[in-house]
Amino acid sequence: ARTALDEPLPAELASRGQFTFLGRGWSVGLAHEAALKMREASLSWAESYPAMEYRHGPVSISGPGTVTWSLDEAPDGLAEQVRRTGGHWVAGRLDPLAELVRVHRLALSVAAGRGLDPDAPRNLTRSVILSTGEEAVR
Repeated sequence: ARTALDEPLPAELASRGQFTFLGRGWSVGLAHEAALKMREASLSWAESYPAMEYRHGPVSISGPGTVTWSLDEAPDGLAEQVRRTGGHWVAGRLDPLAELVRVHRLALSVAAGRGLDPDAPRNLTRSVILSTGEEAVR
């Protein structure tokens, strides 16, 4: 956890326009969360896939200006496949949950670079509002 918070993120990531997050098994859900946070916080084009599904189709969207970030161990050869497209590959080295922290940090950095407030995502409203008074709970 400390490493996920302390180590610098690759500087070139903040200027990229499209992000794809990959997982395997239980970390596929984390990849979906990573993409959602990138979309909400920084208005980035962000997608998520199981790693093997990505390899056999969606990898076609990779190219210069894109980032593919594997939150978990990647299938053999996938990093090279992405690099051949001109895309930037980020290999998850930490626990997938710690990698998700790194993605959140990136989302904040991209948002700041675009002059956005990640605490007030555009066009989103709170879906749950709790009240201490007589107001109904939605």
